[in-house]
Amino acid sequence: MSLYSPAEVAAQYATDRHLRTRMETHRRYGVGPDIEPMVDERLALRGDEALLDVGTGPGDFPGRLRAEGHQGRLVGADLSAGMVERARGVHPGVEFGQASADALPFPDGAFEVVTARHMLYHVPDVPAALAEFVRVLRPDGRFLAVTNASGYMGELWEIVAEVVPAEPALASLLESRAGSAVFSERNGERLVRDTFGNARVDFLDSALVFPEPGPVLAYLESMTALQRLTEDDRRRVRAALRHALAPRFHAGEWRVSKRVAFISAVREERQPDTPSAPRTLPEPGTFYPGE
Repeated sequence: MSLYSPAEVAAQYATDRHLRTRMETHRRYGVGPDIEPMVDERLALRGDEALLDVGTGPGDFPGRLRAEGHQGRLVGADLSAGMVERARGVHPGVEFGQASADALPFPDGAFEVVTARHMLYHVPDVPAALAEFVRVLRPDGRFLAVTNASGYMGELWEIVAEVVPAEPALASLLESRAGSAVFSERNGERLVRDTFGNARVDFLDSALVFPEPGPVLAYLESMTALQRLTEDDRRRVRAALRHALAPRFHAGEWRVSKRVAFISAVREERQPDTPSAPRTLPEPGTFYPGE
């Protein structure tokens, strides 16, 4: 099960402020290959496909595709109404609407491509979500999930574990790491194969290189577990983390490794029996092109 309830996930992503902090961290301090070329390679889009991006957040992925000339229907669905509002205002020509991954408001076979990027570890019932992805795909339609692989940013979590005995309030942050176990390469390939009848896993290795502790602390403080703490607790935890981080920077920069898994599948003509979640189709205008 996901560590957080759907309501907590929606609250965390009511705005994109904390998400943008993490995204900006990866942009500024990332070294090595970026995930977008790998996504494009795995999808090999012609440019006219109907594509659904589930857990779209601020809609940057379908927005990028439209800006690059994709002519097919592009739809972004997210549990957070705030994210949907933000995406509609930023990415014209893409349809955005609020929806749960395990109850998608679309008819059977509505899309040729479904993507789920860094979101399935937030879903309480991953098999139900995957069954919905199969349902809304056309035969021979393609699915791609992007997720953190086991050991992702392990050096960072070692720091957190080191501080927990002195600062028990940090235990919830360490527990949040368990969310990745909900859907990683260790179980994700099996879950996708059980639903689709086939699966392929690819990996991309890169890293974050931090020049000083500040950006590391900002990254950690953007996470839901620390947002739950009182301001006094956050201040004390921040000091403890800074103290633990200091030795890592004695020799200069600190490198944190990243490994991302790409799990892809094709909707076969006949699928294994998987229950489909109950769903309600949207009212007219719920999903509409941004203006």
